Amino acid sequence: MPARLPKDAGVSLIEILVAVMVIGVVSSAIVLSLQLGDSAIEEEADRLSARLIFARDEAITTGQPVGLILEEFGTRYSFERYVDGRWWPLAENPAFARHDLAEDVELEVVDAALAQAGQSEEGAPRYPLFWFDPAGLTEPFTLRLRDAEQTLELRWTARGSEGWERVAG
Repeated sequence: MPARLPKDAGVSLIEILVAVMVIGVVSSAIVLSLQLGDSAIEEEADRLSARLIFARDEAITTGQPVGLILEEFGTRYSFERYVDGRWWPLAENPAFARHDLAEDVELEVVDAALAQAGQSEEGAPRYPLFWFDPAGLTEPFTLRLRDAEQTLELRWTARGSEGWERVAG
């Protein structure tokens, strides 16, 4: 007569499911820890988009316009708030601090109804290219980020950010 195996021999379904779950959790952690390798221009587009949304929210919550200032011929930008008839740097929050774009990345305003042209002279008052109204009635605008390999555009409509997209050129 053949020998019988004891009841506790083998692996139960519960043990298999636990092992599969552990493998899934470990593989998820590994995938999430890997850098996805976004290019510098894509990271700048994501950062700028998030900061613009934050600037809009800041204008609405404080009741004061918040504008984007383009500096160094499109290689740097910052945010300012309109108080007492003048634009003042937003220095109290790091999200609005002056930001230098990645090397070889330039920012330009393609379309904005309120855009001010040109760079201001040293010591002359600066004006934002566009600003977020405290009532949430911001004019639509389009920003373009460009580097040697690609061009991305960020579109903002009356509803808010439309996100960024690659464009030919």
